[in-house]
Amino acid sequence: MPLSSLVMGDTSDTTASSLAQRLSKKTKKQVFVSYNLPMADSNLTLLVENTIKKEMELHPDKF
Repeated sequence: MPLSSLVMGDTSDTTASSLAQRLSKKTKKQVFVSYNLPMADSNLTLLVENTIKKEMELHPDKF
């Protein structure tokens, strides 16, 4: 699993770190994530991740 660090924010919310790790593992590149969405809405979190992955597939030159 790729290493991640939290620079700012609530240490109990690991959403940004987890997303960065999954994207880094998928791309095999360093990933920076700035994430500011409500913790309670897991559907929104899933939608954001799936949208990023779709964009990565459609425009790999941007990533």
